[in-house]
Amino acid sequence: MKKSPALKVVGSSLLRVDGEEKVTGRAVYTSDIQVPGMAFGKILRSPYAHARLLKVDAQKAARLPGVITVLSRDDIVRYELFGAAYKDQPIVAIDKVRYVGDPVAAVVGVDEATADEAVALIEAEYGELPAVTSIDEALAPGAPLVHEAGAGGGELMGYHYQAPKEFQGTNLCYRFTYTRGDIEEGFKKSAYIFEDTFHFSRVHHYSMEPHATVAQVSGDMITLWASSQDPFTLREHIAAVFHVPLNKVRVIVPYVGGGYGGKLSVKTEPLVVALSWKAKRPVKIVHSVEESFKTVSRHPARYRVKTGVGRDGRLIARQCEIFMDTGAYADAGPRVTQKAGYRAVGPYRIPHVKTDAYTVYSNTVPAGAFRGFGTLQVTWAYESQMDIIAHKLGIDPLELRLKNLLRKGELYTPGDTPVDCDLKEGLLRAAKEVGWKRKKSKPNTGKGISCCMKDGGGTYKVASAAVKMTPDGSIFLLTGTVEIGQGARTALSQVVAEELGVPLERVIVAELDTDATPFDAATNASSSMVVMGLCTQRAAQDLRRQLLRAASKPLKEKVERLSLENGRVCNARGRSVSYEEVLTKHFGAKAGEIIGRGFYQDKKSAKAVLGSPTTFWETSWGGCEVEVDPDSGQLKILKYVSISDVGKAIHPLQCVGQDEGGVLFGIGHTLMEEMVYKDGQLLNPNLVDYRLPRFSDLPEEFETILFENQNGPGPYGSKGLGEGSLLPVASAVANAVYDAVGVRIYDLPLTPEKVWRAIKKGPVQKADRAMT
Repeated sequence: MKKSPALKVVGSSLLRVDGEEKVTGRAVYTSDIQVPGMAFGKILRSPYAHARLLKVDAQKAARLPGVITVLSRDDIVRYELFGAAYKDQPIVAIDKVRYVGDPVAAVVGVDEATADEAVALIEAEYGELPAVTSIDEALAPGAPLVHEAGAGGGELMGYHYQAPKEFQGTNLCYRFTYTRGDIEEGFKKSAYIFEDTFHFSRVHHYSMEPHATVAQVSGDMITLWASSQDPFTLREHIAAVFHVPLNKVRVIVPYVGGGYGGKLSVKTEPLVVALSWKAKRPVKIVHSVEESFKTVSRHPARYRVKTGVGRDGRLIARQCEIFMDTGAYADAGPRVTQKAGYRAVGPYRIPHVKTDAYTVYSNTVPAGAFRGFGTLQVTWAYESQMDIIAHKLGIDPLELRLKNLLRKGELYTPGDTPVDCDLKEGLLRAAKEVGWKRKKSKPNTGKGISCCMKDGGGTYKVASAAVKMTPDGSIFLLTGTVEIGQGARTALSQVVAEELGVPLERVIVAELDTDATPFDAATNASSSMVVMGLCTQRAAQDLRRQLLRAASKPLKEKVERLSLENGRVCNARGRSVSYEEVLTKHFGAKAGEIIGRGFYQDKKSAKAVLGSPTTFWETSWGGCEVEVDPDSGQLKILKYVSISDVGKAIHPLQCVGQDEGGVLFGIGHTLMEEMVYKDGQLLNPNLVDYRLPRFSDLPEEFETILFENQNGPGPYGSKGLGEGSLLPVASAVANAVYDAVGVRIYDLPLTPEKVWRAIKKGPVQKADRAMT
């Protein structure tokens, strides 16, 4: 067996290719874009959660000096509705407003101050309607309808979503169902049955850069500069809304200051295009933090999980009922619900399963894609319940999990990709690192573990990339993957450099422009290193083949005897030529380019539950130790160990950074983050009242461990890891709190007040029960 050559660039923590620009402030973001003649837009938003829109009068605003134009419902009659899954959202409100923050009208001014002043002059009259601002309210008999017409169907990432006909006249807009075995028979065979209900709160993405768009319409040509995670999808949405072909829409993506899913699909961009179209000049809109809070959020959820267990602790049956609150408009809600339902079973061998997951409209901020994409809501529940079961049956929680975990090579569901890692290895390592078997060092401390798994890479992805070599041997990478801070430009450039035998600094990533950049479905689902990584590797290998063929003549050597090293083509006898020499001789002048192309496409399969087997399994384990103050309910994370299966770390330091950042996200929604509604109003859409984790909230001991088993489908055995480390945090911490003070919390976040009240009620909690 031929030994693989040692990697020279891949696997090294080199300086980020975008690092200097960012730390010196030279990096250009959408909010920095300046276009000649550019004006500024501002949005009038609804103060009501639910109301008929009786009148919009913008005459006073239009007469204000410096105002270029105003936009209201009368201006958008010819434009289509938009949305990620369903086309249910207008550019501005037409007949009624559906949440506090719903756009009602907009103005364009010569500067931001003028636009701000003009917005205040728009007169809008409303007829307030009863609102539903929670899952329970939305599902109540006779509840006010957010959408009277009900939800239509739509396609997202190659999958068609449709609301069942029986949902007409309700606030339900989608249902995902999955069954295997016989659930009733499974419960009959069970010695114990556990049934618990968990709640996950609504949280905000809070990217450092808020949503921002610059639009320029010239005739029927639309150009956008957008902080978008999926510019090609955005192009498709804009083309559909404004009835133009795709080649009339151009999307340019500068640096993006974080996304986490909140900049996927389509948000405020159609409104900015409509303003530019009417104003006949470029228009920029940059959201305030409060406006971004009122644009998109993570889905709050209610998850009832019923699990049947044998006397030996083996899981026999699991029934899941999940409701996901998608807010006033569906956005990606149906797909998030589908993923939550599919992932709700957990990484365990359970023969009898039934899952029903529902998407629910409410009069709240729309909920869309968010790092984890429906998984956090269900991992929080099923891994908390695993500890409930273990404690009730007198089994060590670690042993209960080891007894039931899927083995490597087993199927999660028939037709899907087999499990691609050793789940027990990671769990045992997490337990060891957190000192699972050691006795408590002091009172009111406890330990918790969690093991989580999600299908990674997106259900169905199509992508391509190009690598171009210029006459002087310089290399350009053209990729549709968006640099949102995760380090994709650096890691993908490392793959190119490795394949072409050049140092990293020889590779430049071209600006992302849908007119010139090859297609990529989206930067999401932890997919970039596998999906775009393979495209990039294949493109570089294609260029490599062309380069070697071109060099074989001047070197008078067969292609298979040539190699690339340090920017030169070498033969076995020690003779070499530079890439520049190769191209000059090949083209007969310093002219021409060699372009390599790479392509990726997932396979569709009728046997797969989601229509396509998963690209890879994103697996993570968490172990923690906490200390709880019983007098205040305050908890401190003493130690947290995060373990992620990355296959191969292309850039180890960036992998650790991604993993640590994910844990910090998890700490946020576990301990403090929650968007609070009262009487239809969002009470904390700002960074004073909405609590984010700070450095002081970090665990006293914090460790990340990367498993590198080269078991991934990506370049050099790599896998994605952008979301995995978030998944175990909430359940691991809650399990540690139970171990510390004997109380079980079912609703996130685990605030001091909530923990204190649970302690005061006593250690015997309602859901720590089993039915025989």
